[in-house]
Amino acid sequence: MKIHLINHTPQPEKTIAAPFLNMGIGFDTTNLDQITDEQAQDAIREIFKSHLMAPLEYASFQFFWEDIPLFMRAQLVRHRIGWTFAERSLRFYDANLRDPVTDYDWDAIPTIDKIGTKSPFIGVNLKDIMQREMRRQMELYTLFLKEGVDAQDARNVIGVWYPTAMQTNCSYLALRNGMADRLSSQAHPFWQKAARQIKDLVTSVAPALGAGLVDSCELAGRCVWNSRFDRDCAACIERGRKKAHIHLWTRNTTLGKNTQCDCGVMRKLELTEAQ
Repeated sequence: MKIHLINHTPQPEKTIAAPFLNMGIGFDTTNLDQITDEQAQDAIREIFKSHLMAPLEYASFQFFWEDIPLFMRAQLVRHRIGWTFAERSLRFYDANLRDPVTDYDWDAIPTIDKIGTKSPFIGVNLKDIMQREMRRQMELYTLFLKEGVDAQDARNVIGVWYPTAMQTNCSYLALRNGMADRLSSQAHPFWQKAARQIKDLVTSVAPALGAGLVDSCELAGRCVWNSRFDRDCAACIERGRKKAHIHLWTRNTTLGKNTQCDCGVMRKLELTEAQ
């Protein structure tokens, strides 16, 4: 997956600094050229220290999400406040127009990729199995289309792994709030990768705003993942803010009794146990 910054508010740092300076110290900004780069960056640093975040809504960023998996798209649209979305519709788009399997970004399914490149697990390479299943779904999709099934119905045989596309627009405040959890060690690794891409893109056009894209714990100044239902916060363990989570295997799953912790992590079974 690759994310592209296709448009943004001109002079985003000064655009955000202007309302802050106007409402705070009566700077009477009528032209952004009245604000120096240093004044803009200083204003942004002060905004980050305050609970008054309204100026952060004045700049916006548009991204094109190339090859975003369907499961990730579903999670992205949860960020409703301050975001708008334009999604590629599989009601009309031919899902086989280009090969979605050959160059698949396996970072989207990291544990399958990890196990699949090691020695076979129970005599089977999991990555090969997953890839064959992807191709089977696309072949079935094509068969349905040839049999006259509408694309809006045939698409239902395709799994959430499928890489689609989406364009988003959001205010910087919405982006900062939305990426905070995604930059967190609680996030899926593929989300962390995406959030780092966005941080780099914003930094390339507005360094002060890029610096403000940080994880939830850094934003709060404390670890916010303290429930027994939360997984380890690797970042705060590294920062010395908390100790590693101790798993309590008290939940039953289809793998057997006491095989899952409240945090959702499944107990790693020995090969003989799994069989």
